Amino acid sequence: MREIIRLVVVLSLICGVAAAALTGVRYSLEKRIERQSDFYVRGPALERLFNQPAVQLLGNKINFMTSNRVYSVFYTKSGDDVTGLAIEAPGAGGYGGDIILMVAVDLASDQMTGMEIIQHSETPGVGSRVEKVSFRNQWAGLSVSEPVKLRSQGGQIDAISGATYSSKAVVNGTNQIIELMSGHRDEIIAAIKSKGNG
Repeated sequence: MREIIRLVVVLSLICGVAAAALTGVRYSLEKRIERQSDFYVRGPALERLFNQPAVQLLGNKINFMTSNRVYSVFYTKSGDDVTGLAIEAPGAGGYGGDIILMVAVDLASDQMTGMEIIQHSETPGVGSRVEKVSFRNQWAGLSVSEPVKLRSQGGQIDAISGATYSSKAVVNGTNQIIELMSGHRDEIIAAIKSKGNG
């Protein structure tokens, strides 16, 4: 019995040390992992949204916190003026879970200039078609003053045939960004300007 207790104690200590070491490694690499994810995943999306090289855009980032979520916000500037935003949000309700998307907004016109899919687990060949240019192009020119809806709900977006859940998830994520812009636009711009002054 003593031998069993000793083994349990030793194994518990080994597990504790291993868990602490893994936690330390993850914490120390967290910023590097985020930079790599920005470069290889968000970078190409930002290039398409703003027609600028990713290396010029990736440094223009803030993490904007609301009461229940943190949003990654990328931005463009002309002099001291913030001219465009690209906001990332999860679209709930996809067939394979949340669809992470990014919507770009031109602040002068209050219109979306595009939408990009950042991450999804939708069915290949069906829900994955949310990545198709023909679907994403529907966001260009939409107003950020009113919610986006599927055409079947009286809106502007043609759903992907056979992928209604995926289409709705992208619309849900877009409306979350519209809601964020509606309630926090000035705060987001102020946070960007304070970063530039910091």
